[in-house]
Order: sequence, then C-alpha cells, then structure tokens
Amino acid sequence: MRRISLTLLLLALAVVAAGCDIFSSEQPTDQSQPPAQPAAPVTGGQSTVLPPAGACQSRLWGKLVFASGQPKPNTQVDIVSSTFRAKTTADANGLYGFAGLCAGEYSISVTPPGGQPQPAPNKVALDGSKQVKVDLQVK
Repeated sequence: MRRISLTLLLLALAVVAAGCDIFSSEQPTDQSQPPAQPAAPVTGGQSTVLPPAGACQSRLWGKLVFASGQPKPNTQVDIVSSTFRAKTTADANGLYGFAGLCAGEYSISVTPPGGQPQPAPNKVALDGSKQVKVDLQVK
C-alpha cells in the first residue's frame, strides 16, 4: 500500500512539474526570449505571501538598450503591482524576463550598475495568461 501511494505521489509531482514553466530546464534557442525567472513572493514583516497559482501564467520580458540601441547588460529590473514585487538582472545581451505573473497592472523601473533607479514611464497590464514584451531605453 505504501509503495502504491509513493508511486502515485511521484506521478502527481511529475505531472505538476511538467506543466510548470519554472521547473522546465529548456533554454530558448535564440536571443529573442530570455529564460524567464519565476516570480518571487512578496515579503514583508514576518510573513511571506506567495502569488496565487493557476491563473498566474503571464510572462513579462524585453531588452534594455542605450539610446544608441546597444544592449545594457547587468541592469536591475524591478516590477511592482499593488500586491506583488520582483526583481531580476538583465543578461549580457540586455535581456530580462519574469514568469508566473498574475493578472494586474505592473510598474517597471530599472537601475543601471552603480546608478540611481530610473522609473520607466511604462506601466503594463497583464491578463494572467499571455506574454508581453517591453523593451526599455536606459540612460
């Protein structure tokens, strides 16, 4: 009985893991889409609030560039909504990405290495299921 229960548990975990982006080991084959990072939980005080699962499948990604069009690597990208906050760092090609985002409106700000935060005038609305590309110019 224990062996059947353990087998069923492992099978259920495999099915869940196969359907989740954050467990995928696949890497994009081109530079048009960076590997997305799973959304981070909101933390504050003594508790951690995880974003709800299921309807939180949106991806937000893009490229950070100088006015000249050259990529801006190692720039921190922060996204904030009324209930969520996450950050990541752009790769060597200036690409950044977030996955597992819920529906809502997100504000984006960027902080170049050794620089001051630059709020982007962009706010992006996500529906909880689609991916949205937002390229940003960094000073």
